[in-house]
Amino acid sequence: MDQGIAALLGATLGVLGTVLASTVTSWSNRQQVQAQLQSEKAQWHRQTRRDAYSAFLAPASEAQTALKAAGRAFVGTRDTPEVEGRLREAEDHLQNARTACAHVAIEGPETVERAARRVYTSLRSMQTNLLALADSPENTTHRNASFLEHHAIEVAALSERTREFTAIARKALTETTEHQSAHGRGE
Repeated sequence: MDQGIAALLGATLGVLGTVLASTVTSWSNRQQVQAQLQSEKAQWHRQTRRDAYSAFLAPASEAQTALKAAGRAFVGTRDTPEVEGRLREAEDHLQNARTACAHVAIEGPETVERAARRVYTSLRSMQTNLLALADSPENTTHRNASFLEHHAIEVAALSERTREFTAIARKALTETTEHQSAHGRGE
């Protein structure tokens, strides 16, 4: 083979090798950037969900505490100012929980939204029961006992629904992380 042709062939192969290496490197870099962007997006989405779930759970817990205290104020001699104060406090927290529940609905998933709505509905049911009790005459012991018994059942149900919400929310956050890990680059 002529030395000139060999040099030309060598130069051509060198250029083709460089172009091929550059193409592979560029593709690899693009894949890494896409994987990083997907990872950051998944982390942001998980954090947004976590924030929404926490923003709901905090006022719901505060409302539960206020409603339980209002219920205790009915035991024995009714402490009407305490009852009224705790019911007002609960209403403020319930308004915040309602707003936060809307954020949970947006962030999802639907299972977490349903669990949040069950907690919120239980809180409103407790509040309604206590408002009805507050409107009843103080000297109706039998009726008050019935309300307080119902309140105790609602407290237990609410505690269970709150545990369910927490478990479902944790599972949703874990599934977000597992989905990201299983798919590597989020593909």
